[in-house]
Amino acid sequence: MPGAFAEHAYNCTPLPPGADPDQFCNASTQMYTILRPSLDDASQWIEMVHAAPRAYINPNLQTQPSSAGGDHVTLLGHLNYTPSERDQGTCGNCWAWAGTGILEIALHTQLGIKDRLSMQYVNSNYNGGQGSNWSCCGGWLEYLVGFYNASKILVPWSNENAQWQDRFKSCGTQTNVSAGSISKDPHYTLKSVQAVTIPTWEMDKEQAIANIKNVLGQGKGVWFGFFLPNQTAWTEFFTFWGYQPECFIWRPKECTTPYDFNNGGGHAVLCVGYNDKDPDNRYWIMLNSWGTTKARPDGLFMVSMDMNYSCNYTGLGYAYYWMTLDAQFERAATPEVAEDGSGGLGSASQIRAKAERKAQEAKEELEEARADIDSKREERRAANY
Repeated sequence: MPGAFAEHAYNCTPLPPGADPDQFCNASTQMYTILRPSLDDASQWIEMVHAAPRAYINPNLQTQPSSAGGDHVTLLGHLNYTPSERDQGTCGNCWAWAGTGILEIALHTQLGIKDRLSMQYVNSNYNGGQGSNWSCCGGWLEYLVGFYNASKILVPWSNENAQWQDRFKSCGTQTNVSAGSISKDPHYTLKSVQAVTIPTWEMDKEQAIANIKNVLGQGKGVWFGFFLPNQTAWTEFFTFWGYQPECFIWRPKECTTPYDFNNGGGHAVLCVGYNDKDPDNRYWIMLNSWGTTKARPDGLFMVSMDMNYSCNYTGLGYAYYWMTLDAQFERAATPEVAEDGSGGLGSASQIRAKAERKAQEAKEELEEARADIDSKREERRAANY
């Protein structure tokens, strides 16, 4: 579990204007991978957003201001990740990292299982793991939904050969890891998964913010896809990511520049919470898939809540996309309702106890399967010697 980040970004000390970033941050110059979709690709992705069902907004989760005048909410405690290893590298599969993060959160909130899921399993299996249309060539959240609805399984990162190994691959190449070499035992089984859109366009800003907060309040991670119009805008963002401290707030500019399909691009990250304790500096908490920097030990960045959620580029359309996943696992999050001695429904405590037992049984089954696999692996190694 990564360390805690600064709670009050407005107390953060940014990089001084004009300062040498290498001197202040001891950071190395690095370009980061973004999506550069064609007009056809971008149009298809946007159509998917319009066609997707709307996310459920729970009326019982109306945001209530805390005694301090705001809230600090984070789902990071539901994730088990090593920040430096959460690094897509030159592979354009940010869309899959962010979406799989939502499933990792759901696995813990529904079944009580905190486990890293294999990105390599997706990369090695998606569209054959090679060519001009595999995972490293870019994609959208619905692509991940299609993949998982077909495979029905989530493979742990700790399985044999399931750790991330395609960091230096890119579109037009092929995976380092054959699909058949990744152990699928043990695994978690999905019943179904569906992408849903969180309404944020063409409405009052506070309503858009409330909708995103509501989904986070349901214990769901949020997939945030964003586009910047040209290379200048991306260079500014790379500088922000590479040299500013983790607590510094990124404030997106208005969409006054036409979108350039040659030099503009997009990126997807996982929104894991928010902090609005300071009404003048409220922000979303984003988990990236670009590893870490000297100033970003947890791989996080903050985005101002006070942005234009309907920001629209000429030639492209909307700049920001907020989505999540409705996922159901084979071992259901809601257990079968227990019966009491008279054949009636059990009490709330009985139902809760049964849910806890099921979660514990699932953990024990996974641990036993891993121990068995490790034992067989050691036997094979011993036989080879």
